[in-house]
Amino acid sequence: MKEIFLRRSIRSYSDKEISTRDLERLAEAGLMAPSARNQDSRGLIIVNDKSILLELASMSKYASFLKEAKACILVIGINKDTIPTLHMQECDLAATTENILLEATHLGIGSCWLGTYPVKERMDYVKNTLNISDNDFVYSVIALGYPKDPNAFYEKDKIKKENICWNRVK
Repeated sequence: MKEIFLRRSIRSYSDKEISTRDLERLAEAGLMAPSARNQDSRGLIIVNDKSILLELASMSKYASFLKEAKACILVIGINKDTIPTLHMQECDLAATTENILLEATHLGIGSCWLGTYPVKERMDYVKNTLNISDNDFVYSVIALGYPKDPNAFYEKDKIKKENICWNRVK
């Protein structure tokens, strides 16, 4: 539970590299997320090549901090023609993304979910940059790096009790 309350969108990164093992661990955490009917609906692309990160930073004006990132993980929607509950694929991909964000926090790695889906221009830019199949789509890009700010992870009270109802909406 600690990671849920400490997780933040971190957009400023130190020069410290992320180990291959930690990047693999983040991918594994993503693939452990639930999916509708346990369908094979997601793929991941780990990017730690600086030149590709610089290209991806041009995805939108909000992605420029990828220039500082040490890596990113892309969550990809796959197998749209064969999965049994296509209408649930976006939920699968969101759960995958969230698992990666929480595991990054657990490992002390800063992360930020860059909104990609459903913005066609962003999805197409990333798809073309990384040669992603026409049968697949880019759901999210998760920037990764150790935070520059040593106090980047802190508990912030975002809970609004008035948004919680019991049994029925009042």
